[in-house]
This record gives sequence, C-alpha cells and structure tokens, in this order.
Amino acid sequence: MGNCAKPALALGGISVLERLTAAFRSAGCEHVSLVLGPYRDALMPLADRCRARPLLHTLAEPTLPDSQRLAIEDHVSSHAGRDLMLVVADLPLLTASHVRSLLAAWQHRPAPVDALIPTVDGAPGHPVVLSWQAVSAIRAQPPSAGVRDWMAAHAASLWRWPCADAAYVTDIDTPEDLARVRAAFAPPGPAAPPRQPQSG
Repeated sequence: MGNCAKPALALGGISVLERLTAAFRSAGCEHVSLVLGPYRDALMPLADRCRARPLLHTLAEPTLPDSQRLAIEDHVSSHAGRDLMLVVADLPLLTASHVRSLLAAWQHRPAPVDALIPTVDGAPGHPVVLSWQAVSAIRAQPPSAGVRDWMAAHAASLWRWPCADAAYVTDIDTPEDLARVRAAFAPPGPAAPPRQPQSG
C-alpha cells in the first residue's frame, strides 16, 4: 500500500481501526491496546477516539517479533494470568459476531491447546488467541523470536480452528484489496426501473 496508515483508511465513512475496536468491544473485550510504530501522527488521534491504549515503539525499524513482544510485555504487566488475543489492524470485515465465535471456540478448545488460529481454506488468519501459559513461554524466548517461532516448536499446542468466513483472512495489502473492500461497503445504487411490457 506504499506510504499509508492502513488502519486509518475509511470504509463507509469509518476507519478500519474504529471498526475493529468496536467489534472487539461489542464482543466483550474491554481492554484494547494498539502497537504503534510508523504513522504515529495519523494513528494516535484514532487510538484516542477508540479508547485504545497506545503502545509506542522506541525502535526506529521494529520487526513483527518486536511488536509482538511489546504487546506481550504490556499484557504481562497489566493483565497477568489472563489469555491474550493478537490481531493485525487491517482486518476490515471482522465483526463482533466473528470475535464471539472465535472466543466460543477458544472456551471449548480441546486439551492440550494453548494457541488458536482461525483457518479459512487452509490459510491462517486473525485474531490469534494465546493462553497465559503460551504468553509466558513466548516471552521467555530470545528477543528475535516471535509467536510463529513458538508455534513452530509447539505444534501439538496449536489448534488451526477451521472456519468458512473470509473475514478472518481478508486484509488490505494492495490498492486492489482496498477497492474490493470499499465496494463491499458502498451503499447500494438505485434500483433499476421495472421494464415496461412491449406492445405487440
């Protein structure tokens, strides 16, 4: 997408970030944090509007594991002992219903599952849910290792939860992705007038 703060993109007059945080709050997730690296000036006002707790990088060019570690460290300090849900901030179609379905699956997960990934036609999606045990184990890894590294080493603890809804895997990576998603949010056009019967 080039130089673009994807969570700030508007869909139907509402930013992706606002839609996403509203979905989580409506599903009962009271505490929402937002890891901020680039585009801080564009995203901080949205974070304030969404009442999302901003987590600010001090690194000039943070990696994905760096962002995950920042989120995990904050979670450990403020919500020790509780499970954690991680999500990328450009999932425009995710609704409260999707989050509730995910949480219901997590509550009824089989043993010995400590991590859940929604999977659509074999493609991994988001949000990812981690047990407190998984959070603690990921935190104990070397700084360069992230969630994927832990999952790769603990396949028996990972549940690839199968689902059919593309909302879990639909993100915005290209202008074409954005055009398709915006089309889905566009108001319907006027109905075509009924055709008059032709006299014969």
